[in-house]
Amino acid sequence: MSRLAYCLAPTLAVLASPAFAQSYDGTCDGPGWIDKPDDVFAADCVDFAFNGSLEEREKLAWMFFTRVSRVIDDTQPDGTIGDGIVRDGTPTKKVPVWMAWPTDPDTFGTRKPFDWDNELPRREMEPSVEKKDIEAGRIATADPDGANEEVTRNRTAYDYLINAGLTTKIDVAEFFKTHDAVDMPVGSVELKASWLQLPKGEVPPDGALVFHFESGDYWWRGIHIMVKMQSLPNPVEDIFYSEEPSWFWTTFEFNDNSGVRKVRETLITQRAPLPPEEIDSVLAEGGVADFGYQAYAPNGTQIRFTVDGTGEVPVILGHTDMEDFAGSPNTAQPQYWTRFEASCHACHATAAYNPKTETFFPFSVPTGALHKGYNMTDKAGTVIYLGQGYKPLDFMWPIAFQTK
Repeated sequence: MSRLAYCLAPTLAVLASPAFAQSYDGTCDGPGWIDKPDDVFAADCVDFAFNGSLEEREKLAWMFFTRVSRVIDDTQPDGTIGDGIVRDGTPTKKVPVWMAWPTDPDTFGTRKPFDWDNELPRREMEPSVEKKDIEAGRIATADPDGANEEVTRNRTAYDYLINAGLTTKIDVAEFFKTHDAVDMPVGSVELKASWLQLPKGEVPPDGALVFHFESGDYWWRGIHIMVKMQSLPNPVEDIFYSEEPSWFWTTFEFNDNSGVRKVRETLITQRAPLPPEEIDSVLAEGGVADFGYQAYAPNGTQIRFTVDGTGEVPVILGHTDMEDFAGSPNTAQPQYWTRFEASCHACHATAAYNPKTETFFPFSVPTGALHKGYNMTDKAGTVIYLGQGYKPLDFMWPIAFQTK
C-alpha cells in the first residue's frame, strides 16, 4: 500500500457520545497517533473533539493539520524531483500530501477516475470556480476574487461523492428520489487552501511557504480543515438545527497576514493557543517539525452553532482572506474590523437541496443557530426558506457550487 493510500484508509467509525460532558483518557494523542488509520484515529479522538476543553480541541486541530500535511516527494511526470515547497528561498523538495489529493475539478469537472496510485502533486493551480456572492444570495461561477482557493478531499470523501452520484445536477436529483439527506462517511476530510500569486520581482512574506505552479509562484495563505467524525441520528433535521456535533472544523492562517492577530484575539470566539514547544512536538511526530509550518496557526476551532450549545452566543470562526466578505467595516482591511460574521458550521449547514424545485439553497453566511424560517433571496429575487422542503447536503457546499 502506498503512503498516500495508508494515510487515506477508510475512516472513522464513531459512536455518538454524550453531549457536553468532558472526558479524556489519553488514547487520542497517545503514542503512534500519527500512524493510525483515519477510522481508528477518529474513534480514539471523538471525546477529545466534542467533549474536551478548548485546549484539547486546539491540539487536535494541530494533529489533523499534521496528518494531512505530512510530506511526499515533489515527483514530476518525468520522474525527477522538483523544488517542492520553498521556504525562505530554500527548496525542500517536498510537498504536503494533500497536494496529491483530488481537487474540485478532479471530482466534479470530469468523468475520468482519479488515480489514487499516482502520488504526483499537481503542477497547475486548480481553483474551485465558486464565487461567494452574498449581495443577492446567488451562487455564481467566476474565479474566487484572486484568492485562488483550491478545495481538495481525501479518498473517503471522493469515493462517496462518486459512488453516490453527487457530482452532477442530474445525479443529485436522482439521489434525492431515494434519499432524504446526504450523509458523508465518517472520516471524510475536506480541505480548502488559499494561495496568492506572486507578481514577477516580488518576494513572499518572511516565513511563507511558496510553490511554483506552471502558471507562476504562489505563496500559501492558509487552509480550512473539516473532518466528519460521527453521523447524526436524524440528519434531515439535526444538520440544520441540532447542536449535536458531527464535523470538526478548524482554519489555519499565515501568522503575519494583515490584521490576523487582532481578529484572532478580539473577534474569534473559541481558540486556545498552544505553547510553541507543544506545537513542535505535534509536528515532530509527523516528521515535519523543520518544514516551516510554525509560520501558520489555527484561528480557532468549531464543532456546533453556538458556544456550549446553548443557542445564545454564536461561534465565530473564519479566515481573513477566505472569509473577508464577513468582516466589517472594510472587508479588505481586517486590522480595522470591529465585526467578523464568519461561522464554518452555520454557513455549511445551509448547504441544501430542494427535490421538488430541483434547486440549491442560496449561499449565505449565517452565524448562530438556524431555524425553519431562515431565508435568503435567490437569483430570481424570490425569498425562500430553509424549512420549505430543503434537504441537507451534510455541510457540503461543493455539491451545490460544483455540480453542473
